[in-house]
Amino acid sequence: MNEVPLSDLDEARVCSAIAAVETADGLVPSEPFPALQSDALRAVVARRLAGLGRVLLIREAHGRTGYTSGYEDSVAARLAGEGIGVLPPVDRAVLIMVLLRTVAAPRARGEHRSASWLADGPGTSTDELYTNPYATYEQLRPAIRRLKARRLLREGFHRSLLPGPALLRLTDKQSARLWEDLVLVAEPDSMYSRAIRRRRQEQTPPAQVRPRGEVEP
Repeated sequence: MNEVPLSDLDEARVCSAIAAVETADGLVPSEPFPALQSDALRAVVARRLAGLGRVLLIREAHGRTGYTSGYEDSVAARLAGEGIGVLPPVDRAVLIMVLLRTVAAPRARGEHRSASWLADGPGTSTDELYTNPYATYEQLRPAIRRLKARRLLREGFHRSLLPGPALLRLTDKQSARLWEDLVLVAEPDSMYSRAIRRRRQEQTPPAQVRPRGEVEP
C-alpha cells in the first residue's frame, strides 16, 4: 500500500521519532515526539520500521512507559541462523547467570514484580559470578565488558551488575523464549522444561538434504 505523502513538518516528526527509537539507550518518552503521540503518525513510524525488518515496541521500565524498536521475529531468527549478532558461548552464560540472579530469583521470591527485564536491584557482582565453576575469572571479565558494550548489562550501585536496556528491544516472543531458556538452565529436569524441549523440537523444521555439490542460494 502506497503511503500518503506527509507534509514537511510531519515528515520531520516521523524521521525524528524513528531516529530516537533506533538509537536511544533506553525507552523514548512520547512527550517530546509528536509522531509518537499521534496515532496516525505513529502508524507511519511503525510502517517505516517494518520496511527495515524492525518493529515499534512500547515497553515499561522503572515505572515509566516509552517506546523502542527491535528486530521483527522472523528477521531476528534469520540473522541468528546466519550467525549474525549471536553472542559467544561464554557471553551467553554470563548473561544468563546475571538474569537468574537479578530477575528470575527475585521474581520467584516476589521481590521483582515488573514484567520488564530491567530489575533495579539487588544486582550481582563479578565475584559472585566467579563462584560458578564453569567460567574462569579471565573469561568472565572480557565477557562482562562485551555485554556492557552491547548494553545487555549495566552497572548499578557499587559497580553491581544488572540487566541492560538492550533487553527492552526484545519482542514479546523473543522475551518469552529467553524466559524459557532461564527455566531450562534453572530446572532442566522439570516437567515444564521437558515440555519446552518437546515443543521446540516439534517446531524445528527438518533439515533439507541437498545433493552433493549443490550450493545453497
